[in-house]
Amino acid sequence: MNPDRIISDFKQRKLHIDFLEMSLVQNKPGKQVISYKGKGYVQQTDDDVLTFKLYASETTNTDFAASFNSLNKVKSGELYSDDSYYTLIGIAADGAPWKAEHILPNCDWHGQHANPIVHGKLSFITGGELLPAPKSLAMHFFEKADLPVPIREVKFTAADCEFHVENSDDRFVVRAKSDTPLPEHFAMRIEEALRFLLAQPIRPRAIVQPRSIVLTSTTLKSPVVRLGPPISRGSAAFHDKSWDLFGTYLVFVIRKTKFENWHPCTGYLHAAHEASANSLDAWAIGLGVAVEGLASLIDIEQDKAEKEKRKVEKERLKKLQIFIVKQVSGRARLKAFTERIRGLVAGLTSVRAIDRMKWLADHGGVDPAHVEAWRKLRNRGVHPATKGDVDVASLDFQKMIDELHRVTVLLYHIVFHVIGYHGPYTDYATRNFPVKNYPLASPSPKHGGGETQT
Repeated sequence: MNPDRIISDFKQRKLHIDFLEMSLVQNKPGKQVISYKGKGYVQQTDDDVLTFKLYASETTNTDFAASFNSLNKVKSGELYSDDSYYTLIGIAADGAPWKAEHILPNCDWHGQHANPIVHGKLSFITGGELLPAPKSLAMHFFEKADLPVPIREVKFTAADCEFHVENSDDRFVVRAKSDTPLPEHFAMRIEEALRFLLAQPIRPRAIVQPRSIVLTSTTLKSPVVRLGPPISRGSAAFHDKSWDLFGTYLVFVIRKTKFENWHPCTGYLHAAHEASANSLDAWAIGLGVAVEGLASLIDIEQDKAEKEKRKVEKERLKKLQIFIVKQVSGRARLKAFTERIRGLVAGLTSVRAIDRMKWLADHGGVDPAHVEAWRKLRNRGVHPATKGDVDVASLDFQKMIDELHRVTVLLYHIVFHVIGYHGPYTDYATRNFPVKNYPLASPSPKHGGGETQT
């Protein structure tokens, strides 16, 4: 198996791999599992999707009638069950093993043949042998990205790894190596950190590790994301400090994420990115909800005094809950509203998003003016006027844009606090978007005058 040749063909959308042996097996325990065996191939379509075709010479536990009847069991609006999916295993013509999972196959049956031609799409496929604890990897991205790379490449150290980033007009490669085994799901963690740094929905198309390569089909993504990156590309700090910010986020997600998928912080950022690709109203709602989600990551019980203060407050609110419910349930004419009142006061003991943000503002982590902008922007989007008294043509769009920019800064300030970042960022809340330093110089009760500009 030649990874360089495979990646070159994959980049040009002309990948084709012939298989001497292929088997497609249903993800179902027991003796009734359906399987197909034969020869075939995997190839890339013109629209950049991986597909397979298997010419079955052996079929188990199914035939034309059973396959046809299974189609009638599919119901609109219902997710496919686990045993609807198949796993593909094959040996290529060069002897390399390949494997693909989570496949929904289609069968073409012909009257004169007992076995079908099976075909379908592949989300990804793995070639070679995946080592359990690799010490290096290379991630190939088939898209343009404005990376902080001065002359086509840059080298730096982050998360105890040596990184080498190579950039060209329509692709870039991120290589990482370490003297010790890389963290689990390291490719996903790198993807998360890059998405945060660039504010761009990127995804590696090929991941190369010792003895293996993983190829991924193209996925749909928003063409234009208007949410700016935490350090804007037009600033000197973008080239000088971006990889420090990348490393801080990378260390955070490695430390906090023990599963394969994104950390919630990355998920909230992704929601904000995607929302900004749509209308101003959609951007405002998506950004407001993302900030609310990120606020849940703020730990307001960081020391013994804070924990004790919160404990006392929670006990007082519990007593208030009990008192209110008793007052309603104890009166005959109000008793019918008991459950409704119980539901209304149930959230008294929980810490609201705005409570967490105000706590962070009191500790110099965010600007109170930005928290107020979030409150206005979110409430206007999530709780719109219902009387028909809002004329879209009369809205002050400059004011709305300003609020979006203030909430963008709030979003990044919360992330900086959560990941423990200290350094430059772009202040979108100020015209001309100057570069300032985080954390804020001091808590400011008004309009962020405590920030230090660089």
